Amino acid sequence: MNKNNPPVLAIETTGTLCSVCVYRSDSEYFNLSLMKEKVHSKKILSLVEFAMSEAGVEYSELKGICISEGPGSFTGLRLGFAAAKGIAFGQNIGILKVPTFKSLAYEVSENMPAGTRGLILTKAALEESYLLGFESTTDGFSELLPLQLVMNNDLHKLIEDGGYEKIYSNVKIDGKPGIEKSSPEALSIAKYAAKKLNFAFDFEIDFVEPYYFKNFQVKVK
Repeated sequence: MNKNNPPVLAIETTGTLCSVCVYRSDSEYFNLSLMKEKVHSKKILSLVEFAMSEAGVEYSELKGICISEGPGSFTGLRLGFAAAKGIAFGQNIGILKVPTFKSLAYEVSENMPAGTRGLILTKAALEESYLLGFESTTDGFSELLPLQLVMNNDLHKLIEDGGYEKIYSNVKIDGKPGIEKSSPEALSIAKYAAKKLNFAFDFEIDFVEPYYFKNFQVKVK
């Protein structure tokens, strides 16, 4: 890897996907992902160690850490942020929270013809989902529906009214085939951070927290 271009470490743990990336540029990176439920606590640090080793990068070389901010799995978010904070504290570097849904829209838009409409859905609760609607463009995507919380009963009408052709989701919708993908690769977190957020790292690490979007409530049956 090019020693004149300081690398960043990107982490994605908002869903089933556990992904890390050591990134210098779109042509120089090492991305590693594991798609398996409930392994984040056991695997995230070992994935980081392996990616850093394979990329030939020392922790002291890192420019900063990009973390997928959510919303998503409460446990996954806490684990990802704990890992990012631990490394950032140890190396005295900053953290950049990167919008999860926008990063995924940016990722999938690369393989969609311009003008194609897509919808990203992620489970929020038994009857609710997080949602973002977008349209692919020649240089990324444009946002059609901002990130919001919707009732699952309203999804059919929303999809039909919006003319969405591609659905990226971990939510089952009767009669609406979707692509089982609801979180981005860590590489996409890094790419979005570089191109849209200019790697504007936050050094007030104590105050860097996940974006839960909604307040979690314990329901007793």
